[in-house]
Amino acid sequence: MLGRIPRLSWDAVADLFREEARFTGETRPEGFGRIADPADRKFAALAAAAGCTLVSSDRHLLDHRDSLGVPVLTPGELMSGAV
Repeated sequence: MLGRIPRLSWDAVADLFREEARFTGETRPEGFGRIADPADRKFAALAAAAGCTLVSSDRHLLDHRDSLGVPVLTPGELMSGAV
């Protein structure tokens, strides 16, 4: 997924993926049925459960950015500091 985000390399974000930072809590993708693509629901559920910002260019997720309960940013918005 990281390779799809322009100007973002693994080296720049590798420290974010430490084993001790792994989220092991429960997620509930079924609670995001309003997202048309079932494969995208897991990303919204993880962001909501972890209380973090979801970064995506996926239209199914961006269409619901105001109702997911977590910030949803495009990669461009993240890179421009829109957090």
